[in-house]
Amino acid sequence: MKVGDDVTLPCLNVIDEQNNCDGTTWTFTPRNKPTTVELITLGQIGEQAKTQSDRLRVTVNCSLLIKKLTVEDVGFYSCQQYKLGKTRAEDTLVHQSLVDLSVITLTEHKDTEKVTLSCSVVKNEQCRHTLKWLLKGQDVDKENKEIVTSQTHCAATVSVLKNNYLYSSRDEILKCEVTDTKSGRVQVFSSQPSGEETVDPKTTTKMHSKSESDTTPGTTTITKSSPSITALSLYITGAVGLVILVITAVFVIRWKKNKGENIYR
Repeated sequence: MKVGDDVTLPCLNVIDEQNNCDGTTWTFTPRNKPTTVELITLGQIGEQAKTQSDRLRVTVNCSLLIKKLTVEDVGFYSCQQYKLGKTRAEDTLVHQSLVDLSVITLTEHKDTEKVTLSCSVVKNEQCRHTLKWLLKGQDVDKENKEIVTSQTHCAATVSVLKNNYLYSSRDEILKCEVTDTKSGRVQVFSSQPSGEETVDPKTTTKMHSKSESDTTPGTTTITKSSPSITALSLYITGAVGLVILVITAVFVIRWKKNKGENIYR
């Protein structure tokens, strides 16, 4: 199962005559921790699991449903079947079944030129899985220069250049194949990240607002501009001055004309 998915853990050999699985108890031992927590106590959410009550539920067949898997859910789960007595101390353990839960994580790391996808298995014990990336359902050609794959212990990565056509369609054509070497079970997962995307801290994003004066190579751009307040003021001042000059000239001409008429009288 992948991080973020829901999973139902089966309870084997469920005893009869149970009312809402009141003879069923589920316990959990996290990976790398010696403590055991009672998730379900006789069909009800255990006191130690109250904070996870929205993620846990017992199904009709007494299986355990876990919603939205996380890495912290990896570990051993035990389904215990009790024949109930008059008191809890008199309950008799009839059967116990174990489930070893592991999860698949898919992460995406971006830097300036490429994106790197990582597929890994988080296990409680030693890894018994093999992982590899598939391109359109086929093994990635090692001679392919446009896509680079690598494998480590219980993990596989693939890197694609951002200027490559594979980058935009990676979620559809790139798949992670996980094989359980013990059971032979094969699962294939989409490259859609199950965890948070990580970004190279050296990479910065510059916000750029394009204006009419921006240019691109080989093009000529005419920049449109509106007259500034200063230019407009000069324009108005010049126009007013011109009107005054015209009025003054008309006045002088009329004055001289009138004066000449007075002389000849």
